[in-house]
Amino acid sequence: MILDFSKICNTYDIDSYNKKCFENTSCPNCPAVGRFNLHGLYRRHIVFFLDDKLHYEHMEIKRVRCLSCRSTHAVMPGDLIPYKLLSLFVLMFVLNECLVIKTPVLKVAGRTMHSHQFIYSCLRTFFIYKNNIQQYFKETSPTEIPPGTGNAGIIELIKEPYIEFQYGFTKHNRRPCFMRKFFNWVQRPKIGIYKPLSAAT
Repeated sequence: MILDFSKICNTYDIDSYNKKCFENTSCPNCPAVGRFNLHGLYRRHIVFFLDDKLHYEHMEIKRVRCLSCRSTHAVMPGDLIPYKLLSLFVLMFVLNECLVIKTPVLKVAGRTMHSHQFIYSCLRTFFIYKNNIQQYFKETSPTEIPPGTGNAGIIELIKEPYIEFQYGFTKHNRRPCFMRKFFNWVQRPKIGIYKPLSAAT
């Protein structure tokens, strides 16, 4: 898969992509750069914020195919967490409510219209990644994370801005943060990063 960090769920538009868009994009599966053809789309369910309200949608996701290795890749908005229903912004809302503001889980479940089991699964995902997030900041910004930083402190570190944190974490660890599936599997899918022409270096 390829994450496009110039887009988020509520600005993503499959019609904005054309073959020329991917001239500077590396294939996650092989060393080729810019050798992609557009390869249709697929639909997936996602929950994200739109006008400060939760929005549920079957979103169409663009797919591309590498001409060198013939692998296909979904091009997803940067705030979409692979293999999770919630976007990064909604997940961070849940974590902030539960671990920083200390809102009861049942109340958060009511606000997000999800079950309390689902909210607990979001919290479990955070605790799985907690050490990795701390390690990321120790390696990239050692002065930003004091020793013994608690749950609320870690969330404060990544809260603003979420998307830049996700970009940095993905680039550094070659996988997005909070991607629960394949966490301990060495064969997890390779992640690529889309570079718009205007942002190419």
